[in-house]
Amino acid sequence: MRNSTLALAVLLACAASPASAQDGAPPNVPSRYSFNRVDDGFLRLDNQTGQIAFCSPHAVGWACQAVPEDRAALEKEIARLQGEVASLKSEIAALREPPPPADLTPPRPPADLTPPTTEKSEDATKLREDLERARAAFENAWRRLVEMILNFQKDMMRKG
Repeated sequence: MRNSTLALAVLLACAASPASAQDGAPPNVPSRYSFNRVDDGFLRLDNQTGQIAFCSPHAVGWACQAVPEDRAALEKEIARLQGEVASLKSEIAALREPPPPADLTPPRPPADLTPPTTEKSEDATKLREDLERARAAFENAWRRLVEMILNFQKDMMRKG
């Protein structure tokens, strides 16, 4: 009788604990493990520690074995990245430092603010003159062509 009472108490405690845990737990809490199917079982990822285990069925039930990882390579990469972060932080700090006082820096030569040489403006003037001459020549040629067509039409009307 005592064993059955103890079993009943354990059963009630187990049944009550998930319900009380759900009441106090915040919604949408991510689970600790995530599973991915592979050929002979599952890979289990511990979302808190990052450890990976291979879980497969055995004669007694399921068993999970930790997947060996190349910890030395990971540590080497972490050290490299930490060194890179440190060097970048020092570069940022150097860039943020104020420039040296003005009396220690050599004076800069004054900027050349003179207008550009007149060669370009002379070239532009020549180009405009050439374009104006070409436009006038085309106008004259067009006017003569139109006059020739009109004269031809008048001649055809007189003969016709």
